[in-house]
Amino acid sequence: MMRKILFVCLLAALLVSSGFAQKTKSWTEWSRKDAEKMLNDSAWGQTQAVGGPEQPSSTVITGTAASAALGRTGTSGESIGPKMTHYRVRFMSAKPIREAFSRMVVLAQANPDPKLPASMQTFIDRDFGNYLVVTLSIDSDDPKMAAGAMAGLGRLTADFLKDKVYLERKDGKRLLLMDYKPPTNDNLGAKFVFDRNLDGQPFVTPEADNLRFYLELNPKVKVNTKFKVSTMLYDGKIEI
Repeated sequence: MMRKILFVCLLAALLVSSGFAQKTKSWTEWSRKDAEKMLNDSAWGQTQAVGGPEQPSSTVITGTAASAALGRTGTSGESIGPKMTHYRVRFMSAKPIREAFSRMVVLAQANPDPKLPASMQTFIDRDFGNYLVVTLSIDSDDPKMAAGAMAGLGRLTADFLKDKVYLERKDGKRLLLMDYKPPTNDNLGAKFVFDRNLDGQPFVTPEADNLRFYLELNPKVKVNTKFKVSTMLYDGKIEI
């Protein structure tokens, strides 16, 4: 029991120190790992992973199973079966996500222009007003699949999506889509635009507890990610 308590305390200390370091370090000092974590596994950015190669359920492989395995791997042993696909959901209207994106832009430059961080700061400080903007990017171990999926997002329209996407609070209240912007060459992904208010009141409050982004691309592909509101704090207030 004592060992378990010590482990929990150590884990809590690590989480606190990690959060403190992230808050006290300017985005211009973030490592690639810092930026990627903010984008893909943070209070404002979540990843839904789907698929991946199937694993044998038994050490005994029948002739039929062996043929199926060969069909997936080929003679070279390289897997050509189902690949892992990642659906990246991010609150682009939240400043920390824009900071992480900006850091990735700077790090991608072999010889970055000294003026680039100041230019990106303009993007970071942009005022989204009464709009919440959620972006969706798709990447995969199979580049062709990812390219096809992103092209599919490019063919969607706001009218098609109006009853297939929403933001939902724990109490069941929902924000419906206001507008949709297909992916462009800005690398931000598809953009889903929502009103910050519902019935004249802010939709996201500390009492909301959690927030769910739901999108049904087709009957078999559904993006369903949750965000904990109490962790979405930036400079002492909810940032979204």
